[in-house]
Amino acid sequence: MGYLMAGVVLATFFALGEAFGYVRAGVAVAVFFLMARFGVRWMRSAVTSQPEPEVADVSEYGLKYVCTMCGLELKIEVAAKDRAPSHCMEPMVLVRTDQPSAPPD
Repeated sequence: MGYLMAGVVLATFFALGEAFGYVRAGVAVAVFFLMARFGVRWMRSAVTSQPEPEVADVSEYGLKYVCTMCGLELKIEVAAKDRAPSHCMEPMVLVRTDQPSAPPD
């Protein structure tokens, strides 16, 4: 397989070299391989999935995120050890309320 690939590269190099010059052909082949290597790495990173974050039930703590721009509030029931959500293109601020999450009996 390696000999076949080397033969294809050399044939392409000589065919392009005859038509456009060997310096341009060398640059074209080198740029092709750099772009192909970058593309393959990018596709591999895009296809591999990230591990699932560890989550914890925090509903009894009365946590919520508040957007400092518009005032949107998100009540937190389950939290992951990750970064804060963003809203209005800004990270939201975590606040704690002293109210219990369940109504008293």
